[in-house]
Parts: sequence; structure tokens; C-alpha cells
Amino acid sequence: METVPAIAMDGVTFSYDGHAVLEDVRFTIPAGEFVTIVGPNGGGKTTLLLLALGLIHPARGTVRVLGTTPEGARPRIGYMPQYARIDPTFPARVVDVVLMGRLGGRRFGAYTPDDRAAAADALRQVELENHAPRRFADLSGGERQRVLIARALASTPALLLLDEPTSSLDVAMERELFDLLGALRDRMTVVLVSHDLGFVSSFTDTVVCVKRTVAVHAMSEVTGDLIMEMYGRDVRMVRHDHDDHRRERS
Repeated sequence: METVPAIAMDGVTFSYDGHAVLEDVRFTIPAGEFVTIVGPNGGGKTTLLLLALGLIHPARGTVRVLGTTPEGARPRIGYMPQYARIDPTFPARVVDVVLMGRLGGRRFGAYTPDDRAAAADALRQVELENHAPRRFADLSGGERQRVLIARALASTPALLLLDEPTSSLDVAMERELFDLLGALRDRMTVVLVSHDLGFVSSFTDTVVCVKRTVAVHAMSEVTGDLIMEMYGRDVRMVRHDHDDHRRERS
């Protein structure tokens, strides 16, 4: 596991068209943690992920990812955007979608045996190895989300960033997908944007609360009253008793 922080932002300010989205953001995410980012709509959650990926750059401040620049770390980051740019009617097989995660900066050339082995392993991790030859369009919504996570895992990342991966799923599929993500936490740093903190509270180590500025809390410090006071109804906080689950992991 990494010894340098997974993400470190110091004095970061970012604006869209002159409108400040983030101001003087300072926080560190240690390697190996499962972190959930919460906050109101438009509060800057996705902007944090884009800064970590180096797809946008701060007006002020510094961003370090896995001990280097976001651009330098990008080959070691798996990313699942909120709105995946894959037409579900596109006649691609599941394995073809997952192999897209191996493209990196490469524009041409056939996939290598290592690429195909990594794609097969990613599908095993999301328990869809038998779906490799199926058409992506024929899958259920939950299966498609698992395939897109497998695409992010195919790069064998040290850091996995997911932007509201369950936004289009029903409650049963949402719970199933969060269980999968919880199982990944032993292998990499996971940073998840979610509106439903209740589902992920059992395996979240740290909560990053975003509303132009950033406040970082241990999951044990977060209550429904705190979330409601700071962020209103854009974040759902359901109280659960997870003591048994946490003891099993200790």
C-alpha cells in the first residue's frame, strides 16, 4: 500500500466563469482509506475529482496525487464518471468496454495479452467474468454499472475515483454495488461521491464535506443532524448500527 497520501490539496481555489466553486481547500486523504465525499448539489464534489485527475487546474494552490502531479498520477488512477459516455445501444461486448480502461494515453495498437488478463481480472472482481462475451446493451442497469467499475479497475489503479456510481440504480442494486465497493477497500484507496451516506457508512473511514470549502470528519463523528445542518436534504444520512461489521474487519 502507498505510504504517501493518496490526495493532498493545499490552498486550492477554483472558479467557473468567475464564479467561485472552491475556496482555500486544504485536506489530505491517506492511502488505503475509503473516503466518501458529500455535499449539496453544485457544492464542488465533482470539481474535487476533476482536480485530482488533472482535467482542470486550480487558480491557486497545489494538488498532489500519489506523491506526484495529477497528470503524473493519472495512469495509476481508475475513474468512473457520473455520466459514462457509452451509448447503451452501442454493439460492444462487455470485455470490449472493460478493455477501454487499458487505453491510457495510447491511441493505436492492438491490446496485449497483459491488457486482456487485466480486463479478465477486473471482471472477476465485479463477479461478471461469465458476461465477457455478452453485449453491453443487453445488461441490466446494475450490471452495466459493474462493468464500468471493471473498466476503471482494468488499469490496476492505486486510487479509484467514483462520481455517484449508483445515481441511476434502485435501492437493491445500490446496496449490491456498495457492497462490491466496500470489498475493494483492502486493495486500493477508494474515493466515492455519494448523496447516500447511510449506505456507505459501514465501510467509510473518512467523510469529506464540500460546500465551497471543505471539512473532513471521521465517519464516527458524522451524525444526521450535522449533515442536515450543513448540507440540507441533498445528502441522505440513515442511522445504522455497524459495530458488528467493524469488529469483523478489525
